[in-house]
Formats: sequence, C-alpha cells, structure tokens
Amino acid sequence: MDIRFADEKDLDQIANVYIKNHRSTYKGLLSDEYLCGLTFDYGRNKWEAYLRDESKKIWAAYEETLFLGFAAGMEDAELDRTWYLDSLHVTEDARGKGVGTALIRTVGQYAREHHYNRMSICIVKGNEAAGGLYRRLGARHFKDFEDLFAGTVSHSEKLLWEPVVL
Repeated sequence: MDIRFADEKDLDQIANVYIKNHRSTYKGLLSDEYLCGLTFDYGRNKWEAYLRDESKKIWAAYEETLFLGFAAGMEDAELDRTWYLDSLHVTEDARGKGVGTALIRTVGQYAREHHYNRMSICIVKGNEAAGGLYRRLGARHFKDFEDLFAGTVSHSEKLLWEPVVL
C-alpha cells in the first residue's frame, strides 16, 4: 500500500468516497435531508478548498492504481499542540484490510514529526465501527458535545491520542 499527500488528481475519488460513506455510515444518525443534500460537486468543492489550504493536509492511500481511501487533518482549533484528524474514509472494498489503520498511523507520524503532543478526532455517536477502531488504536474519550451538520444536530464525541503514539 502506498500512502502519499493527495493532489488535484485525487479529488474526484476523494469526493466520491466521502459522499458515499457519509450517506451509508450516517443513515439514521443524521437527517435524511442533510444526507440527500450531499452531492459530488459539494464533496469535490469541499476537498478542493481543503487541498488548497496550506495549513491542512490530505493523504491518499493506493494499491498500485486502485484508490483505497483518504485521511485529512489540520491543527485542532480547541486544543493547543494537537493535530485534528478531520476525516477518514476508506472505500467499501478496502474495509477490514488495514487501510484505515495505516492512514491513522501515517497521520500520527506526521503529527509527531511536526511536534504535536496529541491527536484528536470527533465522531458522531452511533458510529461504532469508527469509534471501535480509534479506541483499539489507543484513543480515549475527551468529551461529549453537540455538533451541527448543515443545521442538523448530532450527538458527538471527541477522542484523543495522548501522547501521539500509534
């Protein structure tokens, strides 16, 4: 598996997996109105803007030419010296094959190399698959909070890896 910083060539695949995963993962957790409003153009514009922001990073995972998934991150706005794992999405066919773990470890390595003391991630409560993975990799509960997704309130949880050891 090859994991590298994403570029413009990756945006269509990033947008596709982002929209597809949101619609399947958050069905029943977020409103149908929000999920149905997610379009390819929305996803592409979101990740294109993210890619252009030098303070944010996106990593793409491939097996030869097959896109497997991506992770994105930036400094945590709430916690000092903390890198925030903003998004992690793996294609359906690549799930259960270590892609998510490899992406998280890559992001963690980046955080350590750039002198961040810890790494955080926020999850929608009820997303047990993601929460289980993060906890197996050493993340611990930091706080519960309410989040907004285009006006849709979600019950969410913030987890921390402290120190960043993955």
